[in-house]
Amino acid sequence: MYDPQAALRAIDLHVASIMSCLFVAMVFAFVYFVIAFVMARRQGVYVVPFTGAALFFWHDLSYVFFYDKWFHVYAHWWVEMWWFALVGTVLLEIVMLYQVYRYGHQELWPSLSKGAFGALLILGTFFIGALWMLVKSILADELYFISFAVTAVFSVPFHTAIMSRRQSRSGQSVVMELSTIVMLLSESAAFMQVAPFFHSPVYLCFVAAFVCWPLANVFLMLQLPASARESGDPAI
Repeated sequence: MYDPQAALRAIDLHVASIMSCLFVAMVFAFVYFVIAFVMARRQGVYVVPFTGAALFFWHDLSYVFFYDKWFHVYAHWWVEMWWFALVGTVLLEIVMLYQVYRYGHQELWPSLSKGAFGALLILGTFFIGALWMLVKSILADELYFISFAVTAVFSVPFHTAIMSRRQSRSGQSVVMELSTIVMLLSESAAFMQVAPFFHSPVYLCFVAAFVCWPLANVFLMLQLPASARESGDPAI
């Protein structure tokens, strides 16, 4: 899909514009995390879908595991910068998974004990990790460019599923949905400067689809009532 060394050289040639794009993406990623944590605590529901939180966790943890590759094989400021950033996000993703455990028991599997539900989540997290590592091993995505774009929007379909099950705005946020669009577009604008693949019809179709899907989620969200606990609150 792209040549890693050529991509890193291109990054060095476009540092200012690429870092500007990624700064925007990181700001909106922070917004996504903060709203998710605050809303979960306020409403008493998990906000980030379990599958998304587990994939985020393994994506970032796998990057952190490759410390030697980034610091001794490539030894480039770009991949080293991401290592430090993702150490922090791994910790945030553990909090996301804990929120599923804390708030999701009665919603997802009330017939199980709290301990059995926790064990099921741990097993599910490992299963998703195994699937992630298999998929990652067959992708020609050495520097995680494509996977960064995918993880930016991976939870979007699962937010649709949660809305369908809850039939309310509980745990849903307009700002979170719009943040995924900004993250995807900002990352894509950065990666388009480093490799031709990000101008390809396949990638552009992916971007178009995941600009439209969050907007569809916003439309669906605005048709739903607020949760009983948040009755009358506007969608945020």
